[in-house]
This record gives sequence, structure tokens and C-alpha cells, in this order.
Amino acid sequence: MDITVTKSNVLIRASYSLTVNEQRLILACIAQLDPRTPIPKDRNGDIKPMRVTVGEFAETYGISDRSTAYTALQDAANRLFERDVKTYDDRGRRYGRMRWVQSIEYHQGNGYVELTFTQHVAPYISLLHKQFTSYMLRKIARVTSSYAIRIFEFLMQYKNTGLVVMGLDEFKLLLELDQKYDRFSNLKARVIDPAVRELVVKAGLDITWEPIRTGRTVTKLRFSFREQPQIPLSLD
Repeated sequence: MDITVTKSNVLIRASYSLTVNEQRLILACIAQLDPRTPIPKDRNGDIKPMRVTVGEFAETYGISDRSTAYTALQDAANRLFERDVKTYDDRGRRYGRMRWVQSIEYHQGNGYVELTFTQHVAPYISLLHKQFTSYMLRKIARVTSSYAIRIFEFLMQYKNTGLVVMGLDEFKLLLELDQKYDRFSNLKARVIDPAVRELVVKAGLDITWEPIRTGRTVTKLRFSFREQPQIPLSLD
């Protein structure tokens, strides 16, 4: 059975920066939820912690070396508490800033992490009945670029049309690159091209993209894509 990740489109188009292992940990937790129902709470009304074991993490993301999986999960747990996410309205105005997790603990020796989402994030991953995006977690299980994961989610929001047009400023803002890569050629070479290549090889997407210029200045990005019938076997 395929494991599915479902997020509100507001969260898909939010601004945040996470390492690939932090993203993997969050996605592994979200995949445990039924997005149609309330996020589970205890008898006191507090959000229940979610557990991800090293074995589950390794199996989900194809990590053959157990010690590597231990290190990846521990590193993600150590950093994730400090991470935040910024949400924007339809006009691109910021209306929310929140932490991802209320608490997180790596249980040394027992080989698992317990994570509790904040009450502010909960509405974007539970009780979703419209304006959400779902995809199979296995599609990005072997992806090792945090930028590639974010671009994949942008594309999946429009998988029915296979076309995404984004303003360049918005693209950089959502990846928290708005203070970097003043030269578009650097953004193309270091972020977009490597991410697209990885999604083609590892996520089973056929993607073509192009910059859209206003005069000589790149102002938008246009992505055309389609899902391949099967994910390529080559995962290198």
C-alpha cells in the first residue's frame, strides 16, 4: 500500500528552509495522519506526539546503512525544534509565522523520535476537505535535495494540468533564497537545474522548464511536467 502525504496548499506555498532529513522526518509524520480527520489528541485535548523509528525511517527512504539512518534521524530531531514556517495570502502578503513542532525528542538507545506538531500547523495537515495536495511519499523517497522536494510539491499542486508558472521573486521567497542568488545564472546552476535533474532521475517526472523575461530581466519561471508511468530504477 502506498503511503500518501497530504498538505494544505497554503503549506505547500509557504516559506521555509529545512534540510532534507528534516523534511523527511516531517513527511514521515504527516504520512501517518488521515488528512480528513482531526489531528489526534490525548484525553487532555493536547496534540499527541508522533513516533518515527530508525527502522521506519531507513525503510521509507531507502537507507541501507543503519548507522547512517540513526545519524540522519538524530540530526533532524536536534535541529527541527528551531525551524519555522511563514504563510502568505493570495496577494503574497505574510499573515502567519509559526514553529513546526511543539516538542521533539530523540530517544537515544531506543532508536526513535517523538514529535508533536504545533496547534498552528495542525490545520494545514488535518481536516482537509478542499485546496490540498496529495502525493505518494515513495515518489520522493530517494530524493536528496531539499530544493528538489519543494519543487516537487509545487508541481504536484498542479498535476492535473502539468503546468506551473511562478514569479521568480515568489519562487525565491518560498525557498528562503530571497537574499541569495542575485544573478539568475547562479540560481539556475546551483538550485533549479540540479533539482530538476534529480526529479527526472529519482521521482519519475518528465520536466521541461524555462525562464520568462520582461525585457532582459527574468521575472517568472515556467515548468511543464508529466509523471512517468514508473519511477526509474536508477537511484544513483
